[in-house]
Amino acid sequence: MFFFFLYVITHTEIGSVKGELCEKASKTWSGKCGNTRHCDDQCKSWEGAAHGACHVRGGKHMCFCYFNCPKAQKLAQDKLRAEELAKEKTEAGKASVTP
Repeated sequence: MFFFFLYVITHTEIGSVKGELCEKASKTWSGKCGNTRHCDDQCKSWEGAAHGACHVRGGKHMCFCYFNCPKAQKLAQDKLRAEELAKEKTEAGKASVTP
């Protein structure tokens, strides 16, 4: 029974330490990001990220690297990203209404 309890506690703690992935613009990529595989390779080998991918942000094709981060940091990042998307949507709506 003791070993079962120890097994459950160990696996529960390991799962909580893993965390989430946080997105950061690549610090080593330059120019337009058109090939996610290249972005992924560069993020892993040059920046020590878990992975990387090309995304469009603000009309720019950029390479983003994904790093392991604490859950609290991930929640804060998600909130900020939601606010940025809402702002972009509002600005796009204003631009389409303006003659």
